[in-house]
Amino acid sequence: MWGAIGFWITALVTGLAVKTPAAEMNKAAIELVKTGKVDVARASWWGFDPNDATECLQTAIDSGVKTLVVDNVGSPWIVKPIKLTSNQKIIFEPGVEVVAKAGEFKGTGDSLFSATNEENIELIGYGATFRMRRDEYAAPPYKKGEWRMALALRSCRDVKIYGLTMAESGGDGIYLGVAKKGVPNQNIHIKDVVCDKNYRQGISVISAENLLIENVRMTNTAGTAPQSGIDLEPNHGDEILANITIRNCTTQANNGFGYQFHLTALKASSRPISIRVENSRSIGDKAGSVQITTGRTIQDAVKGTIEFAGCEFDRAGNQGIGVDGNPGGACTIRFIDCVVENAGLCKPEVSPVVVSGNGQGIEFQNLILRDPLKRSPIKHVRLEQGGPANAVRGTIIVQDAQAYKTITMPPSNR
Repeated sequence: MWGAIGFWITALVTGLAVKTPAAEMNKAAIELVKTGKVDVARASWWGFDPNDATECLQTAIDSGVKTLVVDNVGSPWIVKPIKLTSNQKIIFEPGVEVVAKAGEFKGTGDSLFSATNEENIELIGYGATFRMRRDEYAAPPYKKGEWRMALALRSCRDVKIYGLTMAESGGDGIYLGVAKKGVPNQNIHIKDVVCDKNYRQGISVISAENLLIENVRMTNTAGTAPQSGIDLEPNHGDEILANITIRNCTTQANNGFGYQFHLTALKASSRPISIRVENSRSIGDKAGSVQITTGRTIQDAVKGTIEFAGCEFDRAGNQGIGVDGNPGGACTIRFIDCVVENAGLCKPEVSPVVVSGNGQGIEFQNLILRDPLKRSPIKHVRLEQGGPANAVRGTIIVQDAQAYKTITMPPSNR
């Protein structure tokens, strides 16, 4: 008796053909989920409508099944906004596309997938794509907005996002924001993801603690500022950027910067930041490879550390590295064994490295600068009066067509 029941359950879970009419088979499968006899389900058990699969997919998610497989049915899952729930793994089969329904997403904050105050979520989708309609949202009857995300997480914890492509959103590919004041996203792992042709950012990080982003490509962002590959930009002083690692990532051909840290909302009284970027690249990002902006007074500038280690910044359209603000007693900003190559070749008047402000706490440890143009490798624009003249420290190794030249700071780098 149990053998027959066991075969029936296995057939449903693995999608084996069963000689039962489709509607009846789905009802039977759903009943097994309801009664807890299976903890792996296929989204198509709840049906599939090629014109609008919102109800099918949302009901499958709301079933509470531990593992949900969104199957490749040979046609996109066309949906309106979808809400994720806690304690669920969703596996998107190779070739699956979840596509925003045309004419929908009229709300400026309507996202393709979102989760608010949820936990223990896994989205696994090697070879699968979340796709919105970026160009459609930029024209009437749509109200202009920059918050139509492919995936928005707000004050969530214990989330894994692996293998997916996030494309053509009306905002960010991935947004890590805040739903509850003082509660950051915690324990987030983003791996093997592509964020391509999004409207505002590939990834925006507003508040996060214990965030690992690795093997991620953030490319072709264009639409509305900042238009960067990744932007860490809190909105309020009580938000958090703690224990953040960006590893083996690539930004390329974004209209803004590759790696942008806009930290002016964080103050000296905010929790100190800790951010490390390892073995990552910027290729042809139009505004520049790196831009770090803090407050310009000791009261207005956050404390903590930012490190770039073993990174390469290639063919930036404007400048290679820019730091603005960072007075004494604020962050320590280090570039360790990094390379800046062919930065801003169309703007020979702009140095590859630009520091605005006193530049205290900025260290270059063996920064290699490859530049065919005859110009100063670093420009230090002191905006404050009475600050130290030689605050930037370290070694820049300049390589041109003839030879290497080593610049040690101090002495003066202005």
